[in-house]
Amino acid sequence: MQRNFIETKRFLQSQFPELRDEDITGSNYPPPPIIELISKILSGLQLAGIAFFVVGPTAIFRMFGMPGAPAWYEGVSKNAVQIAIVLYLILPQMISKYMVTGAFEIILDDDIVIYSKLAMRRFPQRGELITSLVDAGLKLVQKA
Repeated sequence: MQRNFIETKRFLQSQFPELRDEDITGSNYPPPPIIELISKILSGLQLAGIAFFVVGPTAIFRMFGMPGAPAWYEGVSKNAVQIAIVLYLILPQMISKYMVTGAFEIILDDDIVIYSKLAMRRFPQRGELITSLVDAGLKLVQKA
């Protein structure tokens, strides 16, 4: 995605010299809040899994004032390999697909939306960008 931004920035600067480096900026579009929450919960579960492995379940449960392992822990310990595969391999892959939004928006003067990949669901064509910027009042370089 960074490469797309840099290429588009260079193209726009070549066509519209009045656009300077500080006029064109890029940043990551945030993922949906529910995906961020799920990602944080998953990270917490992964850390808890590491703690169980390093410290041991008996010490962990005693820290929380329990005399021994609760009943649900027996099922977890019997399926430890499957749970570890899901927790450390499968779920992170699934979540990472939703963390990258692929958003691409061009906004002029902090309020004029020139192009939005979120709205159009595709990457802009160069001609579309030129037309939108000319319509917004920028002057296009005429090549001889």
